[in-house]
Amino acid sequence: MTSKTTDIYTHLLLKVLLALGALLTAQIAFHLCNLRIFHLSDTAEWAGLLLGNMRFGLATVTTFLLPYIILTLLPLPVRNRRWYRIVCEILYIIAALVIVIPRGANSAYYQYTYRLLSDEIFSYLGISGQMGALVPHFAVDYWYAWACPLAITIAFLFLNSRIRSYKAPDKTKADWRLLLSVLLTVLLVRGGVGRMLQPTDAANYVQPKNTALVSNDAYNILRTLFIPDLEAKNPLDDNSFSALHTTAAPMPDNMVPTDSTTQRNVVILILESIGQEFMGCYNTQPDADTRTPFLDSLAQHSTLYDGRSNGKKSIEGIMAISAGIPTLMSHPFSSSSFGINDTYTGIAGTLRRHGYHTAFYHGSYNGVMGFDSTCRRLGFDDYHGKDEYDAWVPGNNDYDGVWGIYDEPFLQYTVAHFADRGEPFFAEVFTVTSHHPFPIPEHLKNRFVEGRHPILKCVEYTDYALRHFFDQARRQPWFDNTIFIICGDHSGHGLTREYNDYDGWYRIPMMIYDPSNPVGTRSNRIVQQTDIYPTLLDYLGLDDTIVCFGQSALRNDTRGWQVYYANGYHVLVSNSLSNPAQHNIAVIMGDYESGTPEDLRFLKAVISQYNNRIINNKLTPEP
Repeated sequence: MTSKTTDIYTHLLLKVLLALGALLTAQIAFHLCNLRIFHLSDTAEWAGLLLGNMRFGLATVTTFLLPYIILTLLPLPVRNRRWYRIVCEILYIIAALVIVIPRGANSAYYQYTYRLLSDEIFSYLGISGQMGALVPHFAVDYWYAWACPLAITIAFLFLNSRIRSYKAPDKTKADWRLLLSVLLTVLLVRGGVGRMLQPTDAANYVQPKNTALVSNDAYNILRTLFIPDLEAKNPLDDNSFSALHTTAAPMPDNMVPTDSTTQRNVVILILESIGQEFMGCYNTQPDADTRTPFLDSLAQHSTLYDGRSNGKKSIEGIMAISAGIPTLMSHPFSSSSFGINDTYTGIAGTLRRHGYHTAFYHGSYNGVMGFDSTCRRLGFDDYHGKDEYDAWVPGNNDYDGVWGIYDEPFLQYTVAHFADRGEPFFAEVFTVTSHHPFPIPEHLKNRFVEGRHPILKCVEYTDYALRHFFDQARRQPWFDNTIFIICGDHSGHGLTREYNDYDGWYRIPMMIYDPSNPVGTRSNRIVQQTDIYPTLLDYLGLDDTIVCFGQSALRNDTRGWQVYYANGYHVLVSNSLSNPAQHNIAVIMGDYESGTPEDLRFLKAVISQYNNRIINNKLTPEP
């Protein structure tokens, strides 16, 4: 159990192997904590997983230990001084823990985002929630996120203490072992011979959806610090996709008619973490745990689509819905360096030009995720958050203690304020309760049934709150003249195999309810969040030209598509031309490509326009 070698090179090798062992142990723990998410297809992929972990693991360890390795190898007499060795040892321990701890922490966070941690985490921590109130809940509910790193750390520190101190050579000139060590270190940091190891190289070992098992969070954070969010692309020489939409173009005959003499009010209800998996109108399998009886009944009088989100975070969903801009890079658009672009607008800004009053409602505390400032940039006249609610109901007991106002009272608040400035109005309402730590108001705690995951009772509560919202809205004079769009900001926890794959991770509700035309229709057409913007303008019959990365659902009954980005890969999911109920999937990750040539070309066209328009600040129609 104790290494007594006095050879400096053997000592250094043992240190590197110990750090690698700690990282690989953390990788195993991460996999075990997320078994329901990852599905390795065959023996070849398991072999690729092992090989990929060795390559990425060695690159990660040698990169983070580089200061320690350099100080240890420098042929200086000072290497035998006690203070010098203490400094080296401190650097070594810090570097090793920086490698292990993010991997353990993301074992819980990954269940929400399906993404490796990136340098975005440094800005996201400050805007994501009341961290002081959240920490106790995370510590209890996701105990393995700290218990596994803690156990690995204790074992690492014990084993490290058993590696005894070395005796550096008296001579200070370089020898062949020093040169060999330097060469080997350079090769390991680069990830081998040839070009430097890239995060996208994980797709060489496993399917892109499993690359989080090959790469690791520490390496991804370090690399994203120095890799630009976007790179300019050569425009394709065809018109397979255009982000420029002119809604004045002739509509197909089957478009829902809109009375052009009356401007319709619009309410978009964005449901926190509610995916198709929790809804009976999307699920027929006997083992489905559906929790939305009201939404299921409303779907019978709505146009129900196969909804898809463009991301796995609220900050991504709001931009996709409100402005038609998905996140096709490692940072959410609104918090990236491009978020300060002054050319983009959204539904609110467009409808303001057509005489609408616009407002955004979110029951969380003002400033969360920068939503209030983002809404100002998008053209909203008013922002209603927890501060405004507290001023309306002084001394209320409706705060959940962590995120914001419970859904039921806050939705009642929105109904009372929609028409404050008259009609027509446009409102986006974003619920908050169906989010960890999944709180329920005290007087309703026994009303909703626990399930295999705590989110289920919160989904049932939000559905209950929506029933009361519509009951109150129906009593208002503006109700019959209002269009309601209901969608999710992102899907919740995938609890079954069907919802833990490319085609399941992003499935959200998407329905349009029009009280003046309550005819229920069900469509297999994929409608993504970025489709809402052009679809709404078509539905309202407004003449305008916009830039967005979606398409109107009213202009093509069957051919829908969705695009998203995760862990370095882009995915296109689209309705099959031969059978809209089936889906084509195209994936691009570095040199890895999978899908039909047509789908890959279309996906490349979307990426090209996205990168070039954002880099060149061209997110509005050019004059």
